[in-house]
Amino acid sequence: MAVVATNTEGNKETGFGSIDTCKAFYEALMESYQRVTFHEVATRASLDLIVRERPDLVVLCSKYLPETGGHPKIWFSEYFAAHDIAFTGSDRETLEFDSNKSKAKTVLLNNGIATAKFFLAHPDQFQSEDQLPLPLPLFIKPLDAANGNGIDENSIARDFESYRQKIAELFLAFGAKILVEELLPGREFTVAVLDNRNEATRMVMPLEIIPPENCKGDRTLGCDAKKKNDEVLQLVEEPLVSEIKQLVGKAFSILGAQDFGRIDVKLDALGQPHFIEANLVPGMTPDSSYFPRACILNNTESRIKNDMPTITHSDIARKIVELALNRAYLVSAV
Repeated sequence: MAVVATNTEGNKETGFGSIDTCKAFYEALMESYQRVTFHEVATRASLDLIVRERPDLVVLCSKYLPETGGHPKIWFSEYFAAHDIAFTGSDRETLEFDSNKSKAKTVLLNNGIATAKFFLAHPDQFQSEDQLPLPLPLFIKPLDAANGNGIDENSIARDFESYRQKIAELFLAFGAKILVEELLPGREFTVAVLDNRNEATRMVMPLEIIPPENCKGDRTLGCDAKKKNDEVLQLVEEPLVSEIKQLVGKAFSILGAQDFGRIDVKLDALGQPHFIEANLVPGMTPDSSYFPRACILNNTESRIKNDMPTITHSDIARKIVELALNRAYLVSAV
């Protein structure tokens, strides 16, 4: 088994997290598997070396090797699929829904899944408020960034000048069209999913996120808020938990996701859950990332009641590998 990681420091998409986070994931697997290797990949040659070793499975800690030195981006799932090597998580086509938020929203909307109304924008596209496709206030964020990158106290635009300034700022920083959504005023949730395709079972584990108020009185979950790690996480009660699980389960299937992932949800003014975005290579930092925390918190109470040890970060790492190996075996058996 090979664990593949890249140095994502400064990148807008960071996958499992830092190299240290990826190494912790690798060390957890070493407790259960006899031969596990760790690869910090920086070049195509590093990937070719892994292929020559023919591992039973490649654990993908990030989605791709970024463009470097004039060389094009290499999507890891696509690369290893072309060499007939099994990998964790979703395939290249599905990961596009992770990297392109509007594409995911469009597909789900066309399949009857509620999501905030939206449009894509660039600087100077609209000259006044009455030209905007949706009324203010609006929520403005990068199209393809993760971990709250580009989101701050100015992401909610309540007047046209604020809208114009935020669009210009994000376009300069990210060099792409900007995603603009209607502002959903309700509670916010993150939902971890572990999907066993072999046994047709799926664990859907929601947590409510309550960020602290920012300087404008909004509870916006941006990059700085996530770094401080001072938001409140709490379990979700019925009947809302069932509604969220149903929406997330449908979204996970429609997007074609595999093994694991995290889907974010927010309520509208009527309390109805809406899809926000999919994170199919979610963060795995033990004390701060939402995916492992959702898995652990959703299973702690029931395990204590049944006199069972609580789930650990190492258990989650092993579960992700187990799901991928089972799926790979099912495909090879067919």
